[in-house]
Amino acid sequence: MEIKETGYCKTKKEVPSSPNNLLLFRQQANISQDRLAEAVDCSRRTIGYIEKGVHDPSVQMAYRISNYFKVALPVLFPDLNEKPDEQEGAHHET
Repeated sequence: MEIKETGYCKTKKEVPSSPNNLLLFRQQANISQDRLAEAVDCSRRTIGYIEKGVHDPSVQMAYRISNYFKVALPVLFPDLNEKPDEQEGAHHET
């Protein structure tokens, strides 16, 4: 997959592979993409791309968004690459 890095996120050239919960949280909070974008210092377009899974937010952007909603980062942006037992805090063997 070809990735183009920008200041706030990475743009994917393929179909999104890892969904996130940003749209759900934004709708539950009843706020617009414009309002969220202003609150976290980015463009409305960036918020839309993140919601669709077209862009992966930078770590800083992801933290700003999770802080805005006052939720843990993995709640908004779950790591779907982990196995289910790893997400539950299972011990790793070395």
